[in-house]
Amino acid sequence: MNSKTKFAKSNDRLITGVSGGIAEFFGWSKALTRVIMLMLMLVSHGLLLIPYIILAWLMPSKPIESNQGFASMFSNYMGSMNGQSQNNKKRKEIKNVEEHDVNE
Repeated sequence: MNSKTKFAKSNDRLITGVSGGIAEFFGWSKALTRVIMLMLMLVSHGLLLIPYIILAWLMPSKPIESNQGFASMFSNYMGSMNGQSQNNKKRKEIKNVEEHDVNE
């Protein structure tokens, strides 16, 4: 347990960030923590859902580390899902454009 780490919900979240926040606080793998939480949820017949909801309500959220906000975070996330980086995209220039009326 790191004394400098604050117990807060993760910004890398699937549902509410509780499992990710717990994993970050203890230094565990986020994926493994989520799988263990899911298995415990199934074994307890959903009884673990009550403390999960309470933690989702009580745990503070971490501030977004980027000063660009949600839009850039979302576009970076979508770019990483497509295997692209936001910085690797080049703009296409269109030259010699003529406008024509189309009569149908």
